Amino acid sequence: MNKRERGREVKGRNTKEKQRAKIYIFTEGDTEEIYLKHFEVREYNAEVIPKDPKCTDAVGIVTRAKTFVRKDQLDLELGDRAYCVFDSDPASNPNIQLAFDLIRGMYDEGLRCIFSNPSFEVWFMLHLKKNIPYGLTAYQMKAQLKNELRQVFPGYCETTDIYHWLKDKQKTAYQHAKYLHNFQQKRYEKVLSHECNPYTNIFEFIDYMESIKRSKSFGDTQQAD
Repeated sequence: MNKRERGREVKGRNTKEKQRAKIYIFTEGDTEEIYLKHFEVREYNAEVIPKDPKCTDAVGIVTRAKTFVRKDQLDLELGDRAYCVFDSDPASNPNIQLAFDLIRGMYDEGLRCIFSNPSFEVWFMLHLKKNIPYGLTAYQMKAQLKNELRQVFPGYCETTDIYHWLKDKQKTAYQHAKYLHNFQQKRYEKVLSHECNPYTNIFEFIDYMESIKRSKSFGDTQQAD
């Protein structure tokens, strides 16, 4: 299968086509899908792949993304990547370490993960505060996160779209997420695990998306020799 055509701009007969990195996103939940679909805009050049009802756990999502990547969908020279998005949920993701191992095995092929523990709402909360409670069970933490979000967004639930309200606070959340990552690295042998709670590594995704947005390829043209 040929690699997909990338976003291009062509201006005039003497203008070379400019190609940009393409980001593919595989999600398991509504919360993540609703938020990340806001990156399906020209400056980020991302695409959220429709969910497959047969692939709802971390291993299933990674296996599906692995198949996608292996079919030559990514152009690594351009910086294409495929992200698998999932939470730490022992009930639905009992084999989560297998999912991480699969991703590590395909790191050089452009596969990455966006992992949150216990839920994606950790990222939302980091827009509001730096310090999130420690020492809670996953169940207690999920309840705590929802309760605090509902104080700011009455009626908040998994399908509430709060992206535009959070957007202006993204830089703050990014710094908070990096702080949380560094703090948890000192406490846990593996931050990508059920045990490391709370946690999210979405700041790595945000960092990469912003680099795409800043790239000279975006909106740039080059005169042919």
